[in-house]
Amino acid sequence: MVHIKVVDLSMEIRTNTPVFQIYPIPIVHTWTNIREHGFYSNLLVLVEHTGTHVDAPAHVIEGGETIDSISLERFMGDGVVVDASALPPKASITRALLEEALCGRGVGRGWVVLIMTGYDSKAGTPQWFEHPGLDGEAADYLVELGVNAVGIDAPSVDHPPYPAHERLLRRGILIYENLTNLRPLIGKRFKFIGVPLRIAKGSASPVRAMALLEE
Repeated sequence: MVHIKVVDLSMEIRTNTPVFQIYPIPIVHTWTNIREHGFYSNLLVLVEHTGTHVDAPAHVIEGGETIDSISLERFMGDGVVVDASALPPKASITRALLEEALCGRGVGRGWVVLIMTGYDSKAGTPQWFEHPGLDGEAADYLVELGVNAVGIDAPSVDHPPYPAHERLLRRGILIYENLTNLRPLIGKRFKFIGVPLRIAKGSASPVRAMALLEE
């Protein structure tokens, strides 16, 4: 009998969860409580790009697909982790690095490629924004592979002028950011799932990302 292990790849959403510099600090505020109202609930105030989230093409492509218009099948697929944790701050994640890491792994149409930088451990510090990022040629390579999505354990998949955002999203390849806990997945093949909220005309959505491992 096959046993499936679920690995949680998601940041916790709470008041003061770290976000990209331009975004408002998220708030999770108790709105009702059992003693006074008979039921417990929280008010959430946050941008779509809070915590572990997925970017839709509309994030950077005018007229691009919004999060609610994308078929659910594109938010999942066979997964693989690329270890980029040895790179120095703000280093480029290059096509050559990806080609070497993915050689012989069978990565292609419908897959999800996740990149481990280790910068999830720096969330909330100034160093968090010094993570390595994909360059344009690396993004082009992922487009050629035909993957469903690309993810990273950092606040962005690239740096200004954001070549990977433009090249990936223009081709309908989704981008996951602020993943965490990728190290247990190195060298393994797994099923990735990161389904968004159905936000009308959304540019992105927080997700509960996970990996399913056969044991």
